[in-house]
Amino acid sequence: MTRVLAYRPPVRALLLAAVAAAPLLAGCGSSANQYVQPPPPAVTVAQPVQQEVVHQLEFTGTTRAIEAVEVRARVMGYLQKINFEDGAEVKAGDLLFVIEPAPFEAARDSAQAALQRAEAELSLAQADLARAEPLVQRGALTPQELDLRRANVATAAAGVASAKAQVRQAELELSYTQVRSPISGRASRHMVDVGNLVQAQQTVLTRVESYDPIHVYFSVSEADVLEFMRVHQGATAVAIAENAPKLYMGLSGETGFPHEGRLDFAEVGVDPNTGTQMRRGVFPNPDRKLLPGLFARIRFPVGDPRPGMMVPDRAIGTDQRGEYVLVVNDKNVVEYRPVSLGMRIAGMRVVIEGVQATDWVVINGLQRARPGAPVKPEKTTEIPEANLLRAANDPAIPHVVQSAARTDGEASGGH
Repeated sequence: MTRVLAYRPPVRALLLAAVAAAPLLAGCGSSANQYVQPPPPAVTVAQPVQQEVVHQLEFTGTTRAIEAVEVRARVMGYLQKINFEDGAEVKAGDLLFVIEPAPFEAARDSAQAALQRAEAELSLAQADLARAEPLVQRGALTPQELDLRRANVATAAAGVASAKAQVRQAELELSYTQVRSPISGRASRHMVDVGNLVQAQQTVLTRVESYDPIHVYFSVSEADVLEFMRVHQGATAVAIAENAPKLYMGLSGETGFPHEGRLDFAEVGVDPNTGTQMRRGVFPNPDRKLLPGLFARIRFPVGDPRPGMMVPDRAIGTDQRGEYVLVVNDKNVVEYRPVSLGMRIAGMRVVIEGVQATDWVVINGLQRARPGAPVKPEKTTEIPEANLLRAANDPAIPHVVQSAARTDGEASGGH
C-alpha cells in the first residue's frame, strides 16, 4: 500500500508572505476610492417673453376657383378650328372653338326662304280681304265668305310669325358654331381635336376657371361658431358683412400665413351630422400663384389684443401626460410644469397656462435637467426667437394665440 504525503511549506515562508500582504490590506481601506458627487449640470434659463397677442382660431381648408365653367358644344357638328392655346388666359367672349358652320348656314337660308313665302301668302290674303269688303256692302259677297278671307289673313300672319321664329332659331344655332368663353379666366387643355364629331349639350370642349380672386372653403366646429357669436355678440349680420373679418392663409411649404383675405360667406346653420358649419374666404390672387384644389391653413383673429406669454418652441417637452416645460426654482432645483399651449409664431410658442412671467424656464440643456434634481442655471435675456418675433411685423403673420390646442379632426375650417 502506497502512502501519499501532503506538502507543508516552511514556517518562515508563511511569515514572509503575511508581512508582504499587510500593506495591500491597509490600502483597501484608504479614502482615495470613495464616491464623489458630480457637480450639478449647467442649463440655460430665461423668463417668458410677454407680448400682446390676439385670440385666434386656426383651421384647414381647400382653395377653389371663384368661377369654373365646363365649355360644352350647344349644337352637333364636326369641330373645324381651335382658336386658343392650351392653358392660355382668355377673356369673356373670346372665340375658343369653331364647329363647321355650313349646315347651319344652309338651315338659316332655308328658314329665310320660308319666311319670304309666308310673307307673300300674307300679302295675298290681305289683298283678298281688301277686295272682299266692298263686295259685301253691295251684296255681291256673303258675310260668311268675308269671315273666311279674314281667317286666311290671320292664318297667313301666324305663318309669318312662325317663319320668323324659325329664322331666329337657325341664326341662333349658327351662332353656336362659334364657341366663346363665358367668363374670363384660364382655359384648360382642349378635350376634342379638330375633325371630331361633337354632340350638343354633351361634349365637353374645355374648362375655364377664374381664380383671381380665389375662394377658400373650410369647416368650423360648433364650439368655434359659438365662440365667434360670443365675441361678436350684439352685432347684426349686416354689420358683420360690411366689416368682414380678416383671414390669413398659408399653403403647404410656406412659412406662416402670408396671404391676407376676408370672410365672405357662411352657411346659415350647423350641419347636425358633422357638427360643423361651412364657411368661405376670398383672397386676392393677381399673380395666379394660388391654384384651385390646394390644401390651405387658415387663421382667423377673434377679439382684441391682450397680454400673453411665449417661450421658445425648443423649450417645450412632450411625454405621456402631454406638453410640459422645466422651470428652475429659487433653490436651483428643476420643477416639472404641465402647460396648455397655443400656436407657434416665429419659433416661439404661446403658453396659455402653466408658467408665470417670473419663472425661469429651461431653454437649453433640457436633456441634462431632471425634475427634482439640482442644476447650475445660467440666466439669459437674449433669446434669438424673440428677436425674430419682434421683427415679424407683417400683418399677414399676426401675433395670435389659440383658445385651445386643436386637431384636424376637431376643426378643419375657420370663421
